[in-house]
Amino acid sequence: MLPTTIVLSVIAIILIIVNAKKTGKHYEGLKSGMRLLLQSLPLILCAFILSGMIEVLIPVEFVQNWLSKEAGMKGIFLGSFGGMLLAAGPYAAFPIIAAIMVSGAGLGTVVSLITGWCLLGLSKAPFETAFYGVKFFIYKLIASIPFCLAAGILAHIIEIVLM
Repeated sequence: MLPTTIVLSVIAIILIIVNAKKTGKHYEGLKSGMRLLLQSLPLILCAFILSGMIEVLIPVEFVQNWLSKEAGMKGIFLGSFGGMLLAAGPYAAFPIIAAIMVSGAGLGTVVSLITGWCLLGLSKAPFETAFYGVKFFIYKLIASIPFCLAAGILAHIIEIVLM
């Protein structure tokens, strides 16, 4: 995480300098960023607490039997299904998925979990059906399932071969 923090910090500093020289609105940008931070901070704190609790509460046997590298296709299917049911935004979903990964889940399971969350997420179903119709939603769901499974299988193979 440190390299990402460094890169983002350097980019932010560069943008502040460029904005200060060109438009002089760098204070507006800083205030807007602080406002967003203050709005998001409670959600981020709760998400990290939730992910810590999940990390501690998930039984080791469950992870070994159902989510680990050794679980294979079982973990990939469960990851895709779990991602579909994970009704949370990125501030909550990524810490939760990271907690599952730290608990010992295999790479294939984690990748299928993220892919399932992105492509199959049922939390988006009301919006998709309202804007595009039920038929579109069903077709999208059917078309997306193989991608979730393929991503998980590919990650599983990479984990076996390279790690």
